Amino acid sequence: MNFSLVIPTRNRAQALRLTLQHLAQCSYPFDEFEVLVVDDGSQDDTSGVLQEWAEKLPLRAFTQQHGGTSRARNRAIEEACGRHILFVDDDVLVPPDFLQRHARLQAAHPGHLVRGPVVNVPRPLYPPLPTLQQPWKHYSKNYLCTSNASLERRLLLQAGLFDASFARWEDAELGVRLKRIGVRRVFDLDTFVYHWKPSMEHAQRLQVAALDGQAAAQLYRRYPTLRMWMRSGLHRVNRWKTRFLSQLPLPPSLRRALEVEQAYLRAGLEELRR
Repeated sequence: MNFSLVIPTRNRAQALRLTLQHLAQCSYPFDEFEVLVVDDGSQDDTSGVLQEWAEKLPLRAFTQQHGGTSRARNRAIEEACGRHILFVDDDVLVPPDFLQRHARLQAAHPGHLVRGPVVNVPRPLYPPLPTLQQPWKHYSKNYLCTSNASLERRLLLQAGLFDASFARWEDAELGVRLKRIGVRRVFDLDTFVYHWKPSMEHAQRLQVAALDGQAAAQLYRRYPTLRMWMRSGLHRVNRWKTRFLSQLPLPPSLRRALEVEQAYLRAGLEELRR
């Protein structure tokens, strides 16, 4: 078996159903991949969705008490039978040739991490998916992104899997360890997915920004290099910029964006002071 697709989920039955619907449209041979869904203590109809698609996909489902996405992904990796792990999330919509593209790239670049664009969309998309226009706009510097990435299972085991102490940015932390053991990355603009990401209320955006700031600080504390410090955005130049902008008469949309940035910085710096 070539691929084990890893999908953690919790209380997102509607999104999960749509993800599985798109995977069922894949033109890749069903005996060459498996879909591993780990239910992280859902309280909605996730179990019903998994039963619904169990006969339509090479699907294996597991349940665990709520422990977070890192523990869920690690469980799936441990259970996987495929040579390669292919990460998608429970709100990711893949085109029919998605697995074929990853397979060709893995064959051409053995031992590499293969990535492609992740295109956020505010509403669900149903098959057939539109062709991605201007894919270069969605190039990402993130080394590992769990919405669209594949690599050999042995490399993940060698690197040590996900660190469950990271509530967010756990993929960035694992990416550092993969680079340290010599895993190189291939980014292919044609190997894209759509990510169903509904718009959030401003209060929710502030909460997410604070969690991201804490994760950035945690990542820098783990790897205290100048490059990681600049990447975190917690440095003095960024703080000066936000302080300067806060004194300007900004329109409401820019003011809200600035408040999100301030929430990120405030939470990150507080985390560093602990």
